[in-house]
This record gives sequence, C-alpha cells and structure tokens, in this order.
Amino acid sequence: MNYPQICNYLMKHKYPLQMNRPALKGYEGEIQRGFALGYVFQRPGTAQKYKTEPYVQCSRLKWKKNQELFYNTCKFFKHYYPREFKFSTIQYNYNCRSAKHIDGNNVGNSVIIGMGDYTGGRLIIYDENDKPQYYDIKHKFLRFNGSKFYHEVEPFQGNRLTLVFFNLLEGTPQEHLLI
Repeated sequence: MNYPQICNYLMKHKYPLQMNRPALKGYEGEIQRGFALGYVFQRPGTAQKYKTEPYVQCSRLKWKKNQELFYNTCKFFKHYYPREFKFSTIQYNYNCRSAKHIDGNNVGNSVIIGMGDYTGGRLIIYDENDKPQYYDIKHKFLRFNGSKFYHEVEPFQGNRLTLVFFNLLEGTPQEHLLI
C-alpha cells in the first residue's frame, strides 16, 4: 500500500472507546477511541496471580482484523520511517486529546505520526524548564522521549489518528519486528 492508501485504511478501522487511560481523561464531552497492539502491561495483580511476566502479548492480537492492522502498521512504519527504531507496542489514538503527562510505562524514545483531515492538534512537549514546544505531526514522524518529558495535545478539529511506536520497560520482547 502506498502512503495515501495506508492512511485511508487506518482511518477506516473501528477503534473502541478508551476506558482505562487516565491521561486521556479530563476533557469533558470528548469521545476518545483507541487501543494498543503488541506487548502491554497486565492489570495489577494478574502477573502475580498467574506467575507470568508483567507484560503480555495483547489479547486483541487474537482477532484476525487486528493482526492484519498490526502487520500493515508495522510494514508502513518500516517502509516510511527513515531510521531504524525497534518498538514493542503501537498505540492507536483516534480523536484523542491527551492531557499533560509523562509515559510512566515507556522506556526511551517513542515515535509518533498523525494522520487525518484535522486542523490544530499539534503535540506539545515541555522541556526541562517546563517551556512548551509545539510540533506539527500531521503526516510527519517525530521521535521524542515521552518517558522523560511531559507532553500533551492541543485542541483540534476534524478526525485525527495518531500512531505511537514505543517500548515498554527494559527487557520487553520485540518478536513482532521479524516482519
């Protein structure tokens, strides 16, 4: 698929409501959708109960449509991102405007790209002095350390999908990179 085709494909996917991401709450009346594919953290207590690692392959990858989505997104990233970057997880955010936060479970850099027919919606990253810097990520990749620097999304209008490629804590398997 070429770039316009993959954008269209990703925008047409049905994304579920976000229910468990506190950084996305706080903007009254906004409906936010998305999910993570790849490796994710288990809910508190599950790892101890079943004596497993704190991270698992996302159960959503059991569904064929999500396997196809994940595979095509990995292919898109590998083809269009100009540098090597290994990741364990992809977060799909559809019409999400996150409040100011730090990615507590991520380690190191993340890579984000926005797509859709939206206006506004720049990524705001705060430096070590809490000074905001605005980045237009519409159809542009941006590499940044969301586990070190606070960030949020400015208001936007239209439909906005962001893909965030990142790693969980040290030692997370990255088996899906065999594409």
